[in-house]
Amino acid sequence: MKAVVKDKKEPGLSFEYDAKKPVPGPHEVLIKLKSAAICGTDIHFYKWNQAAIDFMGGSKTFPWPYYLGHEGAGVVEAVGELVTKVKVGQRVTAETHISCGECFNCKNGEAHNCAHRGRFLGCFSEYTVVDENYAFILPEGISYEEGSLMEPAGVALRAVEEACIQPGDTVLVNGCGPIGLMLVQMLTRSLTARVIAVDMNEFRLKMAESFGAISINFLKEDVTSRVKEIASSREGVDVVFEMSGAPAAYKTVFDYLRREGRFVVVGNPSGEIPINFTKNVFTKGIKLRGVNGRRIWGTWLNLASLIESKKIDLMEIVTHKYPLEEYEKAFESAINGDSGKVLFTFDE
Repeated sequence: MKAVVKDKKEPGLSFEYDAKKPVPGPHEVLIKLKSAAICGTDIHFYKWNQAAIDFMGGSKTFPWPYYLGHEGAGVVEAVGELVTKVKVGQRVTAETHISCGECFNCKNGEAHNCAHRGRFLGCFSEYTVVDENYAFILPEGISYEEGSLMEPAGVALRAVEEACIQPGDTVLVNGCGPIGLMLVQMLTRSLTARVIAVDMNEFRLKMAESFGAISINFLKEDVTSRVKEIASSREGVDVVFEMSGAPAAYKTVFDYLRREGRFVVVGNPSGEIPINFTKNVFTKGIKLRGVNGRRIWGTWLNLASLIESKKIDLMEIVTHKYPLEEYEKAFESAINGDSGKVLFTFDE
């Protein structure tokens, strides 16, 4: 099969025309991919930066070559001999937080944050396999392309769930990458009164504006002053979603939040970040939550309902599509910033 792989501990990727097609194990299903999306994690691997080195380079047991991609959808072509929940011909996407089923979290309804999480094979290839327990069957009203966006969109929806959004809330989304834009869209099409989108990329800020958000370019404006103007009656916003993962954001992002507000962390910063907990957390009395994955399967089912009912349109986030062979162009588009979500599409 064709596949994009990481086979060297250096920047760049490789393309294989004759990669070994996976064979499903007894409890696995073989998926013929129809659509796949580039994630920020994949970009780390492409650049081979410190985040990728921390994740991959430090492990002597990490499998090489590494098959990239964890946002995909396709059709089930074959199933293992013990599979009972999924049938050949069904359209599926996949949950990629593969849990052990035995740790405390797994046994207490928190399998998305398993202490011994397994590895998803990857979907920047013509085929992939997944355990039947992690295949999500796509409803008829959801396309393959939308299906390939459900894994990242599920992170955005889980952030909304953790924020306990109330009618009339004013919220701030710090970072308008693809998941940030998905979050903006979800918020502006709910009962949220005002959504403030903060970034430095004008392309993505314009996209956030098209969804109904108030945009602030932090390179051109003082964000703290603007937020105080917009949310003057509350002396800050009700909720801050930190989506950027930029360590520098933590120097100011707490200043946007009102006392007793909610702070939800989605962006994954590298390294340690100094935070004044007395000033920013204790004195303000804020509620702090981290988001690591999607509730299995609650978030997925809620998201499917939103897509099917046309409450949200994930395809509005997509700006580029490429065949798998043009992976370098695809990654360039995803990296340069003047893009939303970048997809790979596969031949029939």
